[in-house]
Amino acid sequence: MIDAYFNDILKDINATIANYIKGDVKELYEASYYLFQAGGKRLRPLMLVASSDLVGGERRRAILAGSAVEVLHTFTLIHDDIMDQDTLRRGMPTVHVKYGVPMAILAGDLLHAKAFQILNDALSGMESNLITKAFRIFTDAILVISEGQALDMQFEDRKSISEGEYLDMINRKTAKLFSASTALGALIGKATDNVVKKLEDFGLLLGISFQIVDDILGLTANEEELGKPLYSDIREGKKTILVIKALEMASEEEKRIILQNLGNRNASKEELKQTADIIKKYSLNYAYELADKYYKQALDKLDSIEWKNELAGKALKYIAEFTVKRRK
Repeated sequence: MIDAYFNDILKDINATIANYIKGDVKELYEASYYLFQAGGKRLRPLMLVASSDLVGGERRRAILAGSAVEVLHTFTLIHDDIMDQDTLRRGMPTVHVKYGVPMAILAGDLLHAKAFQILNDALSGMESNLITKAFRIFTDAILVISEGQALDMQFEDRKSISEGEYLDMINRKTAKLFSASTALGALIGKATDNVVKKLEDFGLLLGISFQIVDDILGLTANEEELGKPLYSDIREGKKTILVIKALEMASEEEKRIILQNLGNRNASKEELKQTADIIKKYSLNYAYELADKYYKQALDKLDSIEWKNELAGKALKYIAEFTVKRRK
């Protein structure tokens, strides 16, 4: 039943995106639509539509708003890949590798504008105060995501990052768009301010859990499962919770190995694997426990809301469980 629920949403989301991302400047629109064809989990639009359904919202508006969020998310992926010099995304060459950096930047810019266009259509005809609140949520998300990306990049040049700094960074870079999705869904469903806040908190806590698990998978999954080069986080010098914890607990020799290879784009596969093995030894269980803590807090927020649609509530719980239990 939940599979059918998700499939109905995904069908409408994908069709909506395809309808908006087209135009007569052929290569630009091909580059802009490229990543959508590579798959992706569509977690954010699923969460938005389910949040709207949960409070009795209008499905048509939620589908449009969910499409806007997915288009915005894809814009950030294209620009992230350029900044990180990643060559693979979802198992395919990244947009800048296939189309060149200038065209990839333009594709990201186009998607940024398209996201606002789609959201505007989603909100058309609603009360002016709700439209204002929705656009504030959307624009705040973009601002905060940009801050998070900047912090992530700055952390690469620092030897020491605290757990609090890491959590603040992923709160901005990843969790903010999760919370914007659930808040927008509730707002479109005309939920009370209290319910909007609880669903916003649910999305934020789940987004934190999602990113911690993503960081874990960067060390435990294989390249096919990741859809990007193995150990790319180590090569790029990402200060994940796993790296932070390992540097706290490792021996001096192990710390030397971690720091020598962290951010070293010339490190061999053997050196990267050795580094990953040291990091996992000290931090894997801790990271899983931390992700589980935020997952449970997210569920508490969801359970504190009165559900108008039981299937939508179960769907949100399913997404939450998937987020923390995806070990591949």
